[in-house]
Amino acid sequence: MKKGILILLMIALVSPLFAREIDAIVTADWLEANLSNPRLAVVDVRKVEDYKTGHIPGAISLLGSVFYVPAKGLSNELPFMDDLSDALADAGIGADSLVVVVETDGSRFSWATRVAWTLAYAGLDNVAVLSGGQAAWVKAAKPITTEVVKKAKTKFSAMPRAKYLALKADVLAAKGQVIDARAYDTYFGLAKQSFVAQAGHLPGAYSLPFSWITNAEGLVKSKDELSKYVAALGLDPAAETIVYCDSGVLCTSWWWIMKEYMGWANVRSYDGSSQEITADPSVKYQPLVWR
Repeated sequence: MKKGILILLMIALVSPLFAREIDAIVTADWLEANLSNPRLAVVDVRKVEDYKTGHIPGAISLLGSVFYVPAKGLSNELPFMDDLSDALADAGIGADSLVVVVETDGSRFSWATRVAWTLAYAGLDNVAVLSGGQAAWVKAAKPITTEVVKKAKTKFSAMPRAKYLALKADVLAAKGQVIDARAYDTYFGLAKQSFVAQAGHLPGAYSLPFSWITNAEGLVKSKDELSKYVAALGLDPAAETIVYCDSGVLCTSWWWIMKEYMGWANVRSYDGSSQEITADPSVKYQPLVWR
């Protein structure tokens, strides 16, 4: 009996203070049905002019530059947490908010997950991405408004979750699975971004292109279908997993799917990614080979 009580206490201690109350991926139907929830915060991260042309009722406009910034010679690093806390508080977002990130369409899914990953890293538990983005909302003939929304300022203090972030040293010392979220031609070294010093991929990395996540309509595929992809590669949901790409955006798409959508326990996203690690001459990327 005492042993059972001790186990329950240990579980309570390691469990998050706030359990997830919304799915990591939400549909236009779900969002419409929950627009009246006072805790809901729809964050439109499209260009300001697109927001002003028409947006989801109640949505606030926050530019992506709030959530990823150039720093240390890299394109998309985490912002200072004090700056992020101030921006979220000014937007009326607090620790108990139910945040839904809205991008333009499915082709921008990785940019939506980059915002969502930053929010999760900052300590927010209830963050979701709208499947298909604004385009899916419009296609479903949901209501649109041009009213610019300004919510009452609240209080928010970021509580960074370091376990969500992989650093260069973590990648170099990785014992588990390393996943390359870029397109096949980039993984095999047939194409390369100008800011990446070497073509190819990290030795031993699996190729899992970000484009596999959404269907032809830009909607996120089912958990069953996505699970088949990772199973076909022999990936272990229980293993330590690091996802990387070119500059820390595309990798968050699979981080979001694995960690938040499919429930993998130990996944980290490397925001420095190839831009940082290929600048190290001791790291040798491999072109034209699988793993």
